[in-house]
Amino acid sequence: MNQLRDKLVAAAERLRRASHEIVSVPGMQQQAQAMQERAERLTANRFTVALFGAFSAGKSSFANALMGDLVLPVSPNPTTAAINKIMPPSAEHPHGTVRVVLKQRDAVEQDVLRSLAVFGLHAASLEGALSELNKIDVAQIPPTAKPHYTFLKAVTKGLPEMDTHLGGELIVDMQAFKSFVAKEEKACFAEYIELFYSCPLTDQGIVLVDTPGADSINARHTGVAFEYMKNADAVLFVTYYNHAFSQADREFLLQMGRVKDTFEMDKMFFIVNAADLAASEEELQGVIAHVEKNLLTCGIRLPRIYPVSSQTALLARMHEKGKLAASAEKVYRQRTQTAEGAPLMPAEEAFKLSGMAAFETAFLRFTIDELTQIAVNAAMGEIRRAYDTLTEFMRMAQSGEDERLARKEAASKAQSDALAAVAALSTASYERDLTKEREELLYYVKQRLFFRFNELFNFAFNPAVLKEDGRSMKQALQGCLTDLLRSISYDLAQELRATTLRLEKFLSKQGAALVSAWQKDVHAYAAGLTLAPYQQRQVETLAFAEELPVSVEAFQPALGLFKNTKDFFEQDGKLKLREELEKRMQEPVAAYVATGSEQLGEQFSALFSEMVATERNRVVEQINEYFTGLFAALDMTVDLEELGAKVNRVAAELE
Repeated sequence: MNQLRDKLVAAAERLRRASHEIVSVPGMQQQAQAMQERAERLTANRFTVALFGAFSAGKSSFANALMGDLVLPVSPNPTTAAINKIMPPSAEHPHGTVRVVLKQRDAVEQDVLRSLAVFGLHAASLEGALSELNKIDVAQIPPTAKPHYTFLKAVTKGLPEMDTHLGGELIVDMQAFKSFVAKEEKACFAEYIELFYSCPLTDQGIVLVDTPGADSINARHTGVAFEYMKNADAVLFVTYYNHAFSQADREFLLQMGRVKDTFEMDKMFFIVNAADLAASEEELQGVIAHVEKNLLTCGIRLPRIYPVSSQTALLARMHEKGKLAASAEKVYRQRTQTAEGAPLMPAEEAFKLSGMAAFETAFLRFTIDELTQIAVNAAMGEIRRAYDTLTEFMRMAQSGEDERLARKEAASKAQSDALAAVAALSTASYERDLTKEREELLYYVKQRLFFRFNELFNFAFNPAVLKEDGRSMKQALQGCLTDLLRSISYDLAQELRATTLRLEKFLSKQGAALVSAWQKDVHAYAAGLTLAPYQQRQVETLAFAEELPVSVEAFQPALGLFKNTKDFFEQDGKLKLREELEKRMQEPVAAYVATGSEQLGEQFSALFSEMVATERNRVVEQINEYFTGLFAALDMTVDLEELGAKVNRVAAELE
């Protein structure tokens, strides 16, 4: 794994040496500074690996297997789980240090009020909300609302101890870290936790982010999950052997399917955990085929799927370190089919048996051969640009005196003409294209929502909730409607987040096209000038509404169509109710999308204007700097011999 950091450090050193060569050359100071800054980024580079999956998929055990030790405890409940980041240690945060960043008090209050609203209860404050808990009839709680009740009880239990710490951070040890993960009454107050831990993974600058389960009820986790999905260098999705994808899994994977085409490369890896449960290779291949088929329904084609046994892999790493306890050794013998008293299977052989070796090989190939190479190629592109400029200056300086005088006179006009060409380029067509792209993307959002409406309706109005078991049927129906409305607003918000990312990529293409157009115009006046490539911008994902712009009262006439469970599930009651709800959803869904379109229109109009102004200024600066160096070469104010030596030394960095 050392290859990863070694390649980055080597590229950074090349940049520094090339920067040192050109910094004293007139007209190349900005380029030298840019190379130094890129070198610093390469040296400090961190690859972020985001771990996703349902609560019960074994994400923690898989993370532990990756790190080779029992680092992450298992969280007891997805409703309270915090985001855990395994970070490379630093001077400020040595190995074993844990930084717990706690939620703001108003964030806790909003979470509590949101969960309380699931039960039809409302309050004006955090304390007021928690005092409402005794009004909830535990016997009447539907399955979908139970996580919210668990969360509310955890907050009630933990608030007295944690209240004074809210909005701050705590530096704790590993023992306290485990209590923040394992105890619900503490975990529910943590925004995220950073564990600074030295292991083969983090020693290469890799940050492992263990996200809450896809079934987390925390509304903010949806936005956070999207940001990691978007910005992480690699995404690992863990599913448990032979477990069907939950609705939460499907929602996450649908979002992956929506945005995967915007990524420059395929950065997704799918892990089938506990693969050792397969009775045969044929059964295992059948499960993998089933996972692949499910991923295809979410828009994910040709996935990289790796069957592993996290527990076997972790035990192999523990054995390698001589840390197998007697109870663990017994499990290790079972997993490796080693008889009692016989020598233990070698650690590397067991690691290979676990399937983790095959995954790690593919994962390292991705990080080293693909991710790292992109960074190295960009560095070499900077050096190539510097070399081209140096050789142009060298050629000018070697011209005869008459030719230099003529070139100097022509260069003054060329500089003015180049700057005029940059100023004259119209960007109106680019802006129209951006508007058209936004409108086209949003046009299909409503259609896709109603294409899924039957699925969302069936999930909300299901037999597990609507049954004659003594609970209030009216209350159960209201709960089903609330779940449906939440599902629809969630789906629409996810669509708008995906649209943001697609527009971000479209804006980047426009930026690159603009720089290319300026390069073409400038080339006519400065043939030796190669403009720096367009710098991609990170676009903030807006906060979209969590609810449809409509009150539940608008749907009460539809609920009035419900007669009884027999009519609903065995006759045409379900169809009638679904059709009526679908008809009444049309207007609020259209209004939601229209508001989102307006938000995105304002955001990307401002981004486009800023991008054009910034990139135009960058081009102007490069033109002026280029001609500064050109005039210095034509005036013979450079040392020709030294310039030639610099050309050769920079050329050596390209070999």
